[in-house]
Formats: sequence, structure tokens, C-alpha cells
Amino acid sequence: MKKLVLILSLVGILSATSASAENLFFEGDLAAAQKEAKASSKLVMIDFKAEWCGPCKMLDRITWKDENVISSVKGKAVAVKVDVDENRELASKYGIHSLPTVIFVDGEGNEVSRFIGYRDAEGFLKEFGKLGNS
Repeated sequence: MKKLVLILSLVGILSATSASAENLFFEGDLAAAQKEAKASSKLVMIDFKAEWCGPCKMLDRITWKDENVISSVKGKAVAVKVDVDENRELASKYGIHSLPTVIFVDGEGNEVSRFIGYRDAEGFLKEFGKLGNS
């Protein structure tokens, strides 16, 4: 009985963490995210990724599930994922040559900052904090 309670508790914790991470990213495309960001005076965080990219999957599993990352990003930006294989033109527009690449743009699509490569939550928050209030 104790094992069952423990297992159900762990499942509940994992489900809550997973649901929070899913809530980080905007459910629309980049144009809709830009509109949302402009209306709320926020940046757009574009996570350029690919299905075959190991470090991209690490961002999904680790960094994007961190509660501090989620609350910090949501306070300053509208986050959206872009698959480079499905959106080659957009990846080309932003000069994406390495994955993962996370770019911050204003409501007009002008680049403000970029991070290339995997960052754990602490590393991401350190660089994210340098963005200031745009």
C-alpha cells in the first residue's frame, strides 16, 4: 500500500512538472506570438530546434521544465518553438546555423539577443537576466 501511494505521488509530481513546462510555450505560430508580445510589451523568445537535436531535447527535458525559468520567461517574453526542418525560410532569415539557438526578438521581429547551444536552468537564467527590461 505504501508503495502504491509513493508511486501515485511521484506520478502526480511528474505530471505537474510536465504540465508546467508545456505552459511555457505559446500554442500559435511566430506571427501570433509576436502579436501577443507586442500587445503585452514583451519580447518573443524563439526556440529554434529540430527533432533530431539532442541538446534541444535536453532543453525540453531540463531547462524548460525549471519553475524559475518558466516564471522568468513568462514575465518578459512570449515563448514559441520553431522546428528548423519545418520552417527553413524562417531559420534562414534568422541565420540559424547551430542548434539549439534561442533568439529574443521584439514585437516587430527585430533581434535583441541570442543564445547558441544548451544551457541548464542556471546558465539560461544568468544570460536571460542580462536582457533587462526591453
